[in-house]
Amino acid sequence: MGKTVVLEELLQGELIERVHASEFTRRRFIQDFFMRSKPLIIEGATADWKASSWTLDNVSQYIPDQSVSVRNKPDGVLFDANSMAHEAVDIPLHQYLHLLRSGKNETPMYLAQTNLAGLLSNPEIYAPRFKYLRRADYLLQTNVWIGTPGLATPCHYDFAHNFYHQICGHKHITLFSPEDSARLYPNPKIPAISLVDVASPDAEKFPDFKNTRPLQFVVGPGDSVFIPAGWWHYVASTYDNNISINQWYLRLWSRNTHQLKMIPPMIAHGVKHLLAARKR
Repeated sequence: MGKTVVLEELLQGELIERVHASEFTRRRFIQDFFMRSKPLIIEGATADWKASSWTLDNVSQYIPDQSVSVRNKPDGVLFDANSMAHEAVDIPLHQYLHLLRSGKNETPMYLAQTNLAGLLSNPEIYAPRFKYLRRADYLLQTNVWIGTPGLATPCHYDFAHNFYHQICGHKHITLFSPEDSARLYPNPKIPAISLVDVASPDAEKFPDFKNTRPLQFVVGPGDSVFIPAGWWHYVASTYDNNISINQWYLRLWSRNTHQLKMIPPMIAHGVKHLLAARKR
């Protein structure tokens, strides 16, 4: 596997707040984190989810066998930061899970960003609306991620708020504030993606990257991470086979001014890709 997916401790990271669900309320989330666009880790917030017990050994009992698209780029990077191109293969889900359990896969493999509604007829039974969401927060999509060690998602930001739930295994996550955007050298063609390989930054090509102030941490089973809209994140799987679920949600009207700033670029991004699809 390529060195780009081995996240070394090269950066002096800031601390992220970690709170247990038993000591946390929706009111505190809204006031102290949502309104301030401040990330945090909530422990045990998905303990009552049926999906919280999923493992590579039992997940096939809940998700029917079907053909799934699995990323299999040899260096483990989810997509190319310049073009968003990626390599994938269609494979039966049960065969994919067997490869992961047996360790016989020849390259890092990733069932990535797969809409749970496309795999299950009733996904909300297993991964319901997150308890800290409010009624007016529109749940855009719930995705499942199942992968091996040796994977990395290039540094990027989302237009919607992201709750990232670790179900099984571990992930190493690096976050950067929107204030670091210029120092992350956004792709001119796809501004939501950084051109910097966070795991192995090119100091000559991206000299100002050293001045970023990252948050670095490891999440394990039961950890949920709130990643506010516009926060850059680099996610690496360096330890073990893993299962994650993420939920994107958006409030079209909010006193969170940073969230409102995300709506124009989100619309522009959507129009751009719609026009590109029509040309193909």
